[in-house]
Amino acid sequence: MARERWFFAKDNRRMGPFPRRQLVESLLALPDPRTSLVWRHGLPAWTPAAEVPEIERLLAPFAPTKASEPARDPISPAGAGADASGRLEARPAARPGARPRTPAKPRPGPGPLVYGGIGLAVVMVALLAWLLWPARPGKEAPTANPLGAGAPTPFPPPDLPPDSAGAGGAGFAGWADQEADLPPSELKRLRGVAGWIGDTLTITVYNGSSWRVTEILARTSRLKNQSIDAEAPKRLLPAGELLKGVAPDHTKAGVNPLDTGPFAGVVGAAPSAYSWSIEGARGYPARSAP
Repeated sequence: MARERWFFAKDNRRMGPFPRRQLVESLLALPDPRTSLVWRHGLPAWTPAAEVPEIERLLAPFAPTKASEPARDPISPAGAGADASGRLEARPAARPGARPRTPAKPRPGPGPLVYGGIGLAVVMVALLAWLLWPARPGKEAPTANPLGAGAPTPFPPPDLPPDSAGAGGAGFAGWADQEADLPPSELKRLRGVAGWIGDTLTITVYNGSSWRVTEILARTSRLKNQSIDAEAPKRLLPAGELLKGVAPDHTKAGVNPLDTGPFAGVVGAAPSAYSWSIEGARGYPARSAP
């Protein structure tokens, strides 16, 4: 036989469920246990304890009988009219033989796909804001490598100066005879992608400046729980095909304006995640035609 689950009303709040004997003990603690409203599955409505035979038999030896009892309060059965705080809602008592009212099913809230989509949108907005945030003057914005060590990192399209004629352009008369440090206005026009294999870091540089670039200074940051910058920037020199394309009037390889080429150097063991920035560069400025 299934265990009975009894409820009783106290200060207009539903209490329970209780077994029958525990219900009687709880009623005897009230000022007037016989008029207290009780309910279990099978009763059409909340009913005074004195009108429920199995409860009345247990109350009779302890609770005196009164000549008159108050009329039954129109309180709905347990769970049918309880709000979110547990307070019972007043409703007319059910008619004899009528079916108990089925509680309305709560409307389903937003599913996990909705919350997942919102979270993904927030992450995408934060990533775009980080990528598009302007760099400090005179320093290349650090480029993180989200794909891990050895994978190339993307770089934005070059912001070319409108008056950059480049090699062979109008007014071009070759390169200066002495190397010099690129000024900040030209340094910020260098872009690149990085790949770290073993202990060698290679940055393929797009030269958006008007100089012929022969070396770069790159500072790396290892990303783990926090960003740890290298003590000093590393000197990276032309590598690969650049070594074969040395200008006839110079002994050092380099990258001409509007051209691309790799610069490499031994930096140390590849980390699982890193970022980098170009902090300096050297090269030959264009010499104006007389």
